[in-house]
Amino acid sequence: MEGATETLAQFVASTRLEDIPGAAVQNAKLMILDTFGVMLAGARDPGCKLLSRWVKEQEAAPRATIIGQGVRSSPLLAALANGHAAHALDYDDSGHYSTQTLPAALALGEPAHISGAKMLQAYILGREVCHRLDAAFDAGRENLRGPTYRGWHHTGTNGSLGAAMSAAVVLGLDLDQIKTAFGIAANGACGLRANMGTMAKALVSGNAARNGVMAATLAQRGFTAEKAVLETPQGIAAAFCLEGDIDWESMTRDLGKRYELERGAITKEYPCCSPAHRPIEALLKIVKEHVIRAEDVDWIECDPHSFSLRRDDARDTHEGQYSLKYCLSVALLDGQMGLRQMTDERVRAQDVQALMRRLRIVPPPGGPVERRPKERLTVHLRNGQSYSAEVAHARRISSKEDLEAKFLTCTQGSLAPEVATQTRDTILNLENLADVTKLVDLVRGG
Repeated sequence: MEGATETLAQFVASTRLEDIPGAAVQNAKLMILDTFGVMLAGARDPGCKLLSRWVKEQEAAPRATIIGQGVRSSPLLAALANGHAAHALDYDDSGHYSTQTLPAALALGEPAHISGAKMLQAYILGREVCHRLDAAFDAGRENLRGPTYRGWHHTGTNGSLGAAMSAAVVLGLDLDQIKTAFGIAANGACGLRANMGTMAKALVSGNAARNGVMAATLAQRGFTAEKAVLETPQGIAAAFCLEGDIDWESMTRDLGKRYELERGAITKEYPCCSPAHRPIEALLKIVKEHVIRAEDVDWIECDPHSFSLRRDDARDTHEGQYSLKYCLSVALLDGQMGLRQMTDERVRAQDVQALMRRLRIVPPPGGPVERRPKERLTVHLRNGQSYSAEVAHARRISSKEDLEAKFLTCTQGSLAPEVATQTRDTILNLENLADVTKLVDLVRGG
C-alpha cells in the first residue's frame, strides 16, 4: 500500500497524549502495571539472571536500570534485558505488545528524566503500531496461513518497529527521522517460533526492544535507511508475507480514531502459552465439579495445539510453558495453575514427572484443528468413566482489582510489600509523575 510507512510515521509524530481517548490512557496504565509485575517476576527466572550477568559483563555505561536485578547498564542493553524479562514467563498480554515497547521507552526515558505523561504517550503509540502491523501482516492467521505459520514470531518482527516508535516518541524525533527509524528497525526485525520452550523465545522481545532503541538513536544522529520500508519492493512486507497474506487497510483504518487499548486492559490468567489456557480451564472445571484425583486419570482427549505447544515433556519452566502435557499434569495434581506451578522445582518434582510419563493426550475425532469456536476436553478415568467440559473463551484478567492483585502477586520475592504498593500507586497516577526515575528507583531491586 503506497504511503503506509508515511501514514504510521505521521500518526506517531503528530499524536499527543491529550489526543488519545481517556479509556486508552487508563487501560495503558493498567497494562504498564501488569508489565512491571511480570518483569519483576521474570527477573527471578534463571534465563533472566543469566542475561543480566552477561549484560553486566559488557561493562557498558550504567545509565539505565535492569528491572529487578539491582544493576544498571547502557540503554541498549537495559532494553534487551528488560524486554526479555517482560516475556520470560509468558505471563504478559497475549499480543505481547508491552514487552518491547515499554522496555524501549524506559531505557531511553530514564536517563532523559522524562515525565510519566511522556512515557504513557510513547507506550501507547508504540503499542498501537505493533497492533496495526499484526492486523495487517498476520491477517491470514485465522486461516492458518501467513508469516506466523511459516515460523516468524511477530513479537520480534513487528515488535521491533513498535519499539522503535516508542523510542522515537521519547527522543522527540521528527517525521523524517521516524520514517528512518522504521527502516533501521526493519533490518533487525526477527524472531523464530522454533525457539518456543527455551530461554531464547523471550529473547525476541529483548531483541525487539534493543532494536527499537538502536533504530531511534541512530535515526536521531542522521543514520540513513529506507523511508518506505513497509511497502517498498524487497521491504519488510515483501520479505515476510506472500501474496494475499496482507490486509493493508487494517494497518491504517481509523488510525488515531480507534485504539487497540480501548478494548480494555486484558492480560493472562495463566503463566503459559495461550493455546494451553482453554484446555487448562476445562480440566480445572472437571476436577472441581467431579473431585477427580490425578491417580484416577487414564488419558485425556483434547486438541494438542502442537503448532504452538511444541514441547511434549518438560524439564524446566521454559519447556513447561509450551508443554500441554505438563500444564495438564500439574493442574491435575495441584488443582490450579499459577506462578507456583511454573518453577523449575515444580516441573522437576517426582509426582509431576511420573504423571507426565504415563499421561496420554489424544486428539479429538477429526484430529487437531488448532482453532475451534469451543475447546472440548474429556478426562477418561481408569474405571471407565469419563467427564467432559467445553470452554469458548479462556478467562483473562481484565478488571482493575484483578490486575492490581496479579501485580502484587508477581512482585512477591522482588519487592517489599510497602514498595510494591507504592509502585502500584505511582503507575496508576503515571500522568502526574514529573520524572520516571522515581518509578524506576522503586523497581530496581537486587
